[in-house]
Amino acid sequence: MSDRPVIGQRQKEFQAREVERILGACTQCGKCYEVCPMAHYSKAPATDGKAVVPGVLAVLRGEQGSPEALGWIAVCTRSGVCVPACPENVDPKMMMRLARMTALGGREAPKQISVPEDRDYFDRVRAFAKLQLTDDELKDWT
Repeated sequence: MSDRPVIGQRQKEFQAREVERILGACTQCGKCYEVCPMAHYSKAPATDGKAVVPGVLAVLRGEQGSPEALGWIAVCTRSGVCVPACPENVDPKMMMRLARMTALGGREAPKQISVPEDRDYFDRVRAFAKLQLTDDELKDWT
């Protein structure tokens, strides 16, 4: 038998560490939600980020997310606009990436959202973003 780790084991360990770090660092202030350019495209938009972030953290714990949290998770494009808004250096972009992975049934969690049926959705988001962002903004975003 080999001493090499099982394929994907390091990734699972990294994800578990990141989830624990995020759960320990996030104060649920909602600033990441408030600056998100996609939040208002959610099927269940909220007016207060403080009401949404606890549901995202619930998803990370493998629990049921709120409709508002699942709606935001589903539309997140990982633009990174949320990262500088976080006063605790949580890295909300990573938080949302892990939440999406978890909500899609990854990390041995129950599936809570579906993959968008529109295969061109993210390509269109990128195309529209290019029409609206400066060259410097595009470097950070893509």
